[in-house]
Amino acid sequence: MNEDLLNELTEIDEIHCVLKLQQEAEEYLKSFDWCLKIKKSWYDNEFSSYDIIGVFLFEIEPINETVDDFVWVIVGDLPTVYLDKSVTSGKEALEIYCDLMEDWIDNVKNGQSLEECFPVPNEPTAENADLLKTRIELIKEIFLTE
Repeated sequence: MNEDLLNELTEIDEIHCVLKLQQEAEEYLKSFDWCLKIKKSWYDNEFSSYDIIGVFLFEIEPINETVDDFVWVIVGDLPTVYLDKSVTSGKEALEIYCDLMEDWIDNVKNGQSLEECFPVPNEPTAENADLLKTRIELIKEIFLTE
């Protein structure tokens, strides 16, 4: 196989992964009654990687004017999170995501209440906290080091 064909296959694989992540993010948003419809979406390829993590900005039709019309969604091989439109970039979304997950990890490891944490759908065990910590450290290393 020539190199051009290999690069094309890699691009096709990447597009397939992005579309899968986008579908997962859309299904996540549609699971909330405050999201009536998804109007448009954007993929931040600078802070995303294949099927590991996807950072998306969605324009939605909200249920009422108290709900933001733009929502960030971070999805992938980790807990999915949505963030409001006060977030101004994919990088900021990823930084906030890491902070939210680290808060959950710290509370789990210290045996503290998770009531004030962003809801993580994993059992609050030390093992799950360690697994999530490994992923967050990797995200920081790959995307957030300057």
